[in-house]
Amino acid sequence: MKKEVSIFTGLVQVDKNLVGTAVIYKKLADIFISLGYKVNLIIPSSTDLTSDQINFYLYNSNNNKKLIKSSNLVIFGAYPPVEPLLYAHRHKKIIVSYLWSLAPIGSLEFRDFNSQQKQANLHEYISASYNLSLLLSDKIFCRDEGARKVILGSLVTLGRVNLLNYKDDKTLNNLLAVAPFGISNQKAKLTKHLIRTPELNIKADDFVLLWNGGIWNWNDGETLIKAMSKINNDKIKLVFQGFSHPGKAGQLSLKARKSLALAKKLDLINKNIFFVKEWAPYDERANYLLDSNIGVVSSPNIPEANLFLKTRIYDYLWADLPILLNDCEAFAPLIADKQLGLVVKTGDALDWVKKINTLVNDKKLLKNIVANIKKYKDEITWQQALRPVRAFALKPHLAADKKSNYSQLFKNSIIVNEGIIKNKKI
Repeated sequence: MKKEVSIFTGLVQVDKNLVGTAVIYKKLADIFISLGYKVNLIIPSSTDLTSDQINFYLYNSNNNKKLIKSSNLVIFGAYPPVEPLLYAHRHKKIIVSYLWSLAPIGSLEFRDFNSQQKQANLHEYISASYNLSLLLSDKIFCRDEGARKVILGSLVTLGRVNLLNYKDDKTLNNLLAVAPFGISNQKAKLTKHLIRTPELNIKADDFVLLWNGGIWNWNDGETLIKAMSKINNDKIKLVFQGFSHPGKAGQLSLKARKSLALAKKLDLINKNIFFVKEWAPYDERANYLLDSNIGVVSSPNIPEANLFLKTRIYDYLWADLPILLNDCEAFAPLIADKQLGLVVKTGDALDWVKKINTLVNDKKLLKNIVANIKKYKDEITWQQALRPVRAFALKPHLAADKKSNYSQLFKNSIIVNEGIIKNKKI
């Protein structure tokens, strides 16, 4: 009989836009399809994505239970829907979590609320659901070694770093493994100009800095905008592409609104700073990337930046774009070590000016960076990055400590976090 997997995307919509981390759910589905699984993808709202090999279902409590019962594996992401997670656990299903974010840390910047209490309630709920995903999973995947260390610490306090799991595998990789994001092995191709257009009045010989994707509360667009006000070169343009999230009805984050207001105050909009609201469909993103000279991202020095590898940077690498980013970013050491771009002092507009001018004026450096990116890209294809997921899919199994009687700490941790979920109204 054909094996079956159900993948819950939580609140993440999977459609042609494949916003940010949504791409991982499609990539996970592709792996299981290649291994002959029947694949169910449970999503929060209707999708324009079509596939003969993926069964799309809207999140529905009754149907969720039917899908879980018929599945061999059930997969959840960084913000798991708790009801199906608990249902899968009670029916002794093999549970996999792909933690593309450390939810209790990432959600600290979910602050577009009209009261701090609402924000606090949501954060406690998210923290408890994160704990439950760690407690109930038979296999946990995360994006890099830094995240793995943080998750390992959580597993210690929850009672899952125990003798059963340790004796099963002293590296604990049987329970917690790194499976990073990757890039396509298909070459990015420019099919039409979306930045160097008469509408934007950006010329073929302009030097374009691309901010690909939204400005979220954990970003710092303002320092970069201040830097642009200090650059005495009309040929240098900054483009914020995908300024408006397609799933949020045009609503802007607090940081996005502040960035827009600053650009207006400095009278830079449509002169050397451009805000493109439209979010590029995933298969068309190359037309923005390849119409640019370098990729940029800026964040404040907060745990979200220190611990998370920004998804947009993978797109920059795919398109051979040299990268400018802050020294607080998790990606910064690798960018510096592999010479894939330049690292900027966090919050320092003048250093941004210096580094931008360096890349504009030093053609040899720019050429060498592009050559380094082309060489490095072969190491981070999706096929290589998700090998650990494929290996588990070939031989799925319960975690060692879930085959036996749970320890008291393990049991108590489940009870406590499930109780928090039940008592929180969000």
